[in-house]
Amino acid sequence: MNRPLSCGAERGFSAGTFLIVCLVMVLAGLRVAQAATAFHAIELTGPDNRYPLISNVYSSGFIPAPEGLALDKAPDTVPAGERFGLSPDFRQHGRYWLYTRVVNLTETSDWMLHISNFGFRQSGVLVRSDEGQVVQRFGNGGYGDPTDINTLGRAVNLSLQAGKSYLVVVELNARRGTWHPYIGLMSGQQYAAWAMHLDLAFKVAIGVILGLVVLGLVCWLLMSEVAFFWGALSSLLMLVYYLGHSSIPALIWQSAYIETDWFWWLVSSTLMTQLAFAGSFLRINRASGRWFQAFAGAALLTLVICLLATALPMEAKVRLYVLDYLVVSLVILGSGVAKVRREGSYYFIYLLGWFPVVLSMLQVVLVTQGASRAFQEVTESYKMLHVLYIQILHMLLHAVALILRVRALRDEKVRAEYLSQSKSRFIAQSSHDLSQPLNSMSIFLEHLQPHVQGLDGKKILYRLKNTHRQMSESFKSIMDLSKLESGAIRPELKAVQLNDLFARLQNEYRVLAREKGIELRFHPCSATVFSDPMLLDRMLRNLVSNAVKYTDTGRVVVGCRRRGREVAIQVLDTGCGMDDSARQHIFDIYHRAADVPQKTEGAGIGLSIVRHIAELLGYPVNVISRPGQGSTFTLSVPVLADPALPRSAAADQGDSALKVSLVIQDDALRDALSARLQSWQCQVSVFRSVDEAWQSGWPAAVLLCDAAALTQTALPADAVQRLAQDLVAACVCATDAALPAQWIGVSPQLLPSQLRALLNVAARRRQSPMSLDMPT
Repeated sequence: MNRPLSCGAERGFSAGTFLIVCLVMVLAGLRVAQAATAFHAIELTGPDNRYPLISNVYSSGFIPAPEGLALDKAPDTVPAGERFGLSPDFRQHGRYWLYTRVVNLTETSDWMLHISNFGFRQSGVLVRSDEGQVVQRFGNGGYGDPTDINTLGRAVNLSLQAGKSYLVVVELNARRGTWHPYIGLMSGQQYAAWAMHLDLAFKVAIGVILGLVVLGLVCWLLMSEVAFFWGALSSLLMLVYYLGHSSIPALIWQSAYIETDWFWWLVSSTLMTQLAFAGSFLRINRASGRWFQAFAGAALLTLVICLLATALPMEAKVRLYVLDYLVVSLVILGSGVAKVRREGSYYFIYLLGWFPVVLSMLQVVLVTQGASRAFQEVTESYKMLHVLYIQILHMLLHAVALILRVRALRDEKVRAEYLSQSKSRFIAQSSHDLSQPLNSMSIFLEHLQPHVQGLDGKKILYRLKNTHRQMSESFKSIMDLSKLESGAIRPELKAVQLNDLFARLQNEYRVLAREKGIELRFHPCSATVFSDPMLLDRMLRNLVSNAVKYTDTGRVVVGCRRRGREVAIQVLDTGCGMDDSARQHIFDIYHRAADVPQKTEGAGIGLSIVRHIAELLGYPVNVISRPGQGSTFTLSVPVLADPALPRSAAADQGDSALKVSLVIQDDALRDALSARLQSWQCQVSVFRSVDEAWQSGWPAAVLLCDAAALTQTALPADAVQRLAQDLVAACVCATDAALPAQWIGVSPQLLPSQLRALLNVAARRRQSPMSLDMPT
């Protein structure tokens, strides 16, 4: 009897115990939930305020979400364990929940929940009230998504009824460390006004930066100053870097910001262009010594890190690029400080222009790599806007520095031109005072010769006469070069017999060649050329003298070859020769090759005179040389069309005035050209267009226009091409500009030698009538 009762009692006790245990566990869970969410509620008291949800007073702080547990379970299952306060560490946990309570004390039910930062992925918000709960996800769809994309982040609409209390749980997901997230609640009307002001400031900043970039590229194209190009390119890449963190990817590509390989290539390219801009502005080259090595080392480090970044984990990439940026910053700032200490001036403004960008980047480094610190509340950050306006300040400072640099270079050019003109005037004014003592010295030496009897005295007299000859030749060369540079020499084209010219040169240099023990040979040439006899003589004299001077063994040969309507006069020697690098500079004033003995006679300006006369006459000069084997100089001279033409007729033909048509829109340039051509005894007629010059019927030998006039002409293309067949047609334009067939391009500097070359070409065409009147 007792046994069954005992069994029933035992089963009843077990069921009661089980119910008690369950009740205790539920109560304990509720206590845990209450303890985990023990914070004050946020009271929405007005629709014109913004209410930050991330606060130690009004939220639970960030709690790592359990693996596999969905957001809709968050109110019933409050995670226990480590808390991260207001600074979630996404390197330890990829997903966090933040709990807060909201009480709506206003009459407004339309509210927007905003989350700053585009680095978060799959963020969401849960809202629970007494009637139930709603879960909304933040999307990246831009215009077609219910999520609103603003300049700083994303926002979703929440319906919070007046007078009710809500539990709000926000879920954030990220792959790695990000900026401190800001989560704010504001009314729909307040959010619309706030987002509109952000968007306006954002677009204005982008527009200003793009405008400065375009202005820099235009300055580069107009002034050929490479610093403008690198400055514009580095600023453009920096803007792309900033926009990659903004709303642009979400609006255009419907994606969140993710650092792919393209991002790291962009960072490397930005650093490389910044180095290029700094190097071009400071004029860093191989002669800069250690600073050139520092720039090369920083560029090489950037390239190596860019190649290694594709195979390294994220944390290693960030650390390497932080190191790279610090190295590049030190090189740029260090070189700028060194330049400021030496020269000051606009370099100080250039250096100042780097500090806004450097400080902004250092802030990124400190936030991403520095230790986190405690916050009581996270407010909205406008860094996305601040960096754009910091870049504008950076670009404006560098633009001012570039403008001051261009002005300084212009002033240096003006001073150099003034000094050059002063030098030419001084030499021209003092030529008479210097030539008279030299002539007197020559006379005294001739009178002294009969009075010198001893052998030692005759040796001294011979050396003295030789020294006087060298001094006279150097002085004459300097005088000739000064006259050529100042434009004081005007060629007088006549018929020149090459045999007569060769005979004079052979008689003059035979003795000098015999003293050096070399053979001097002139091949007979019966050709008659159309040139200035004095200038052609001076050119060949300098070439022969140069060949004899630099030939110690072997021979010097002078001859000519007939090539169509030209004669190629060649001067060959078996001297020391020269390499390619020296051949590029042999026509520079006072230049001598490094392997030429210093005892060589002369001032070293003979070939410079050859170049100036060749430009004046329009004769091309070619050089072929090999070290240790000798050199060959070739001068191309036009042949006289009719060798039987009397010398007087040829002289009259060369002296008669040439007619020039000018179609230049720039008044100052047109007046300067007209004055220069008239000073050369040319007849000048000015027209407003090429069409007007053609229709005038004025018999011009030369037509000189600018690029605008040639572009605006209404003449057919074949007519413009035939125009160059009847006269010398030239256009003032850039060196790489496309011109019609047979048109001649003239550089905008309009050197006197180029104008003289045009007149020489026109003079050689005077065998037939020239007129602008041509068939259509």
